[in-house]
Amino acid sequence: MTAPRRARSHLLDALRGLAAVAVCVGHLRAATFVDMAALSAPSVVDKLLYAISGLGHQAVMVFFVMSGYLVGGSVLQARDRFRWSDYGMARLSRLWTVLVPCLLITWGIDQIVWQCAPDFLAGAGAVWSHSGPVAGQYDASVPTLVGNLLFLQTIVVPVFGSNGPLWSLANEFWYYLLFPLLVVHRWRGGLAMCLIVACLPVDMRYGYLIWLMGAAAVALPASRTAGRFMWLSVGGVLVATAISKWSGTQPWSIPWGDLGLGLAVAILLWCAVVPASGLRAPRWVTIGIERLSDMSFSLYLSHFPFVMLIGALVYRDGRVQPTSLAWTALIMWLCLLLVIAYLVWCLFERHTPLVLKAMRRFVGRTAP
Repeated sequence: MTAPRRARSHLLDALRGLAAVAVCVGHLRAATFVDMAALSAPSVVDKLLYAISGLGHQAVMVFFVMSGYLVGGSVLQARDRFRWSDYGMARLSRLWTVLVPCLLITWGIDQIVWQCAPDFLAGAGAVWSHSGPVAGQYDASVPTLVGNLLFLQTIVVPVFGSNGPLWSLANEFWYYLLFPLLVVHRWRGGLAMCLIVACLPVDMRYGYLIWLMGAAAVALPASRTAGRFMWLSVGGVLVATAISKWSGTQPWSIPWGDLGLGLAVAILLWCAVVPASGLRAPRWVTIGIERLSDMSFSLYLSHFPFVMLIGALVYRDGRVQPTSLAWTALIMWLCLLLVIAYLVWCLFERHTPLVLKAMRRFVGRTAP
């Protein structure tokens, strides 16, 4: 049984960072540019850029596979040394350190949007951004806040405020809980896992299959020859991404495209043996990849309320056609969101080890 490679992999860093940027760009483009159907005279370049900037959903599937690879891999590595208390504190400190401030940021930004463009939070933003609160479903109440802190969004309560991307955190939390039941407690845990899975929404069940593909990439025996097929597996991911994008427009009850993409990414992770020392690039490039990866979670959780704010303040009178100036503006907005995410990372996420240490002290003091 193998474990995730301890050496830092720039492939993993690049995948994680680019996935977060893809989600952010997708929301930005949808909130600032007219939909493809409304383009006056779309060129081939416009169509290509729209396709590339519309891969946010596929990026989340990549996140699920990587989470299974890293978190599931840590469970597989621990096996008989696994302790629920250590595991739970590590996972909760990782999630809450960023989630709590981003919930507060969401509430604060929403107050501004309520003042300048209340229709955005009443449903108009959903028409533009394709991810904002729909009509009659905006909820920033205390019960919803607590439900999001307990990762019950989309199960018991809606996502908090305008921050639509919070839906995936509930998925992640329950996947974190389910996998050790199977690995550590064997058949009894497997039975409990199946009972819990049966109670989850159907979309969350399919997401768990994709998450498990990442864990399987760790569980499978390593092969010395697998690295030779890395670039072939990269091509497989690109093809699977295109199929997943096309498949999302089909009236199928099973997300075949997402499952195929998850499998392709898992194969890539299994094939790739790219430690940090193996990436031939200038040091400033590798540092940039590492930093973008480090703050990817902060970017994912913090960006959407600001996207809503940009749409409400700047593009309220109408989204724009995709001109060179408009694309330049989008890049500038993206840079602003990256700066905000970096600040969130500096102020909060980078201190996750301190939060974990404090949690361990608190549990140690309260333990009988």
